[in-house]
Amino acid sequence: MVFAAVVLGGCSSSGAGETEAYWQDYCTRLGAWQEARNSGDLLLGEAGGAGGLAPAVISAAEVLDREGRGEDAARVLDDTAAAVTDADPVAEGRVVSSCDRAGFEGLMK
Repeated sequence: MVFAAVVLGGCSSSGAGETEAYWQDYCTRLGAWQEARNSGDLLLGEAGGAGGLAPAVISAAEVLDREGRGEDAARVLDDTAAAVTDADPVAEGRVVSSCDRAGFEGLMK
């Protein structure tokens, strides 16, 4: 699976457009992980498998944690790690809801 690169500035304070771009990147990666997981493709060593996509989802969550704004961005990193590495359905539900509130519900699988 190929991800569209989101070019983000080096500025540490995010404007509304940058915050939206961070959420879109995160939700796109989370959706790809969900799609791989739902298809049963859980191979850890495969780049396209859910296990192989987990680091990219966590990386996008780290950006949101650092650059995003609001309550959702503040807790998304912990919930993402629990969802993609520990198969925590409650944590996954919270991050999916965060993507819904950010306007990217269509990216969720």
